[in-house]
Amino acid sequence: MKVYVDTGGMLKEIAELEASGLIATHYFPFEQRSRKVANFAPGSASTWEQAHLSWAEDTGSWDDDAPTAHFEPLRKLIGKRVDAQHLDSAIKAGCSIFITSDKTDIWSKRKAIGALTGIRVLHMPTELEVLRRLAARPPDQ
Repeated sequence: MKVYVDTGGMLKEIAELEASGLIATHYFPFEQRSRKVANFAPGSASTWEQAHLSWAEDTGSWDDDAPTAHFEPLRKLIGKRVDAQHLDSAIKAGCSIFITSDKTDIWSKRKAIGALTGIRVLHMPTELEVLRRLAARPPDQ
């Protein structure tokens, strides 16, 4: 199961789920670099200043960074461009779960985000058990 981990959302328990092979974590370093998240997601409408990547890590082109059709509706819903960028990158990476520590801007709008994108937003650490249950389910359920 692909899981996008927003800035500040990575916990040791999430790393343990990944080490056990139940999830694969993804993110794009819009705000800062996290060495704890294993996989880079494609960027979304990022600037060079936002891309905290080395030349070797940035394997795509600027065209790969184009936002999806969900970006503008997400930006209008959430209000903060960088939060919409994170969610749009999760879409581009094929993530079904979005982990955040941001209850105000993202988690509080989780139902609308889910309806718009199909991505389930979970708050860490309060919904860690929900993530564990979802990760333990067979992929077709």
